Amino acid sequence: MTKETLTLKEFLGQLREVIELSYPLQYRITAEIARINIHYQSGHCFLDLVEKEDESVVAKASGVIWKSRIDEILKRFREVVGQELKEGMKVLLLTEVRFHEIYGLRLNIVDIDPSYTLGEFALSRKKVLSQLEKEGLLTKNKQIPFPLVPQRIAVISSETSAGYEDFLNTLHNNPYGYKFSIKLFPAYMQGEQAEGSILSAMDRARNVAKNYDILVIIRGGGDNVDLHCFDSYNIGKAVACFPLPVISGIGHTRDETVVDIVAYKKEISPTATGQFVIGAVRNFEERLDGLSNRVISVSSTILAEQQRQVKETGSHLNIFTDFFLHKAEQNFTRTVVDFKTNVSKCIASRGFFIDRMPDNLASALRIYVKAQINFLEKQEDKVALMHPVS
Repeated sequence: MTKETLTLKEFLGQLREVIELSYPLQYRITAEIARINIHYQSGHCFLDLVEKEDESVVAKASGVIWKSRIDEILKRFREVVGQELKEGMKVLLLTEVRFHEIYGLRLNIVDIDPSYTLGEFALSRKKVLSQLEKEGLLTKNKQIPFPLVPQRIAVISSETSAGYEDFLNTLHNNPYGYKFSIKLFPAYMQGEQAEGSILSAMDRARNVAKNYDILVIIRGGGDNVDLHCFDSYNIGKAVACFPLPVISGIGHTRDETVVDIVAYKKEISPTATGQFVIGAVRNFEERLDGLSNRVISVSSTILAEQQRQVKETGSHLNIFTDFFLHKAEQNFTRTVVDFKTNVSKCIASRGFFIDRMPDNLASALRIYVKAQINFLEKQEDKVALMHPVS
């Protein structure tokens, strides 16, 4: 042990020299951003960097992006990743190791590789999709029958979003004059509050889902930034389990988010979303027109066939009527002749009795008169015996 006594400043100064000599180069380091803050006065960006194992922090360091580099680094990151640099992101940093007697060990961040973060997002998205598929939710919303006429629309968006205005203008100014009933469930669509705000809006919409035909999620206007919340497991699950078909119109052209994949339909912009809804109503109207034309055509065919059959039946009826009348007349004539013949035969067969009828009647009358005379004579004799002449 040396007996030399050093002041704190002297000791830390020596330590700085050792570190700078031992680590003179630039080093590529991967880490997660635990906190990020751009100092409004100096313009420098300060970060807390961590490494985690099983959600526990196993390493921690401070980093800084100097004002002279910050605009270039953040602009390129935003253009490639499609999001602002923020907490929770995993990043690949090009750093220089610096030690300061007052501020301690710090990593000067010279550059950030945005492709690494993009790959981490893709990996995270893949894990979320795998979990949703494992739970049987990946295609759940797509299996809901789509309404024939989607005119009652629940919308989740920012009230001041340019994308929401585009959606409204597209629907209200449609060339067919269709009317739509639209209810906004406002939410933050970007930033740290976005996930919780969107989930809350979805809960409110779910409670009154019976009043609507579809749910539309719109985020639009400006650059394609802050889409990270649409890759979250919680929002993905909420969309998959929503009781109405969900149309995603969050307005981007990059890789599909989890919401895009699990939703019933994905559109690239709020305007395209509105056009899809109009197209669905138009498709129903065209089908209805086609069905109406088909009914008219089939009815006309049936009517023509019935008219032909009636006409044909009428012709046959005239022929059959003449035939049956002639036949009936022949039968009647034959019946009259047969009747006369039969009557003549009957009269002829009974003529003997008719010829002898006067003689028979005269003989019977003589017998009857004689019998009555005899009866009266007998009665007269009885009266004489009872009253003899005095």
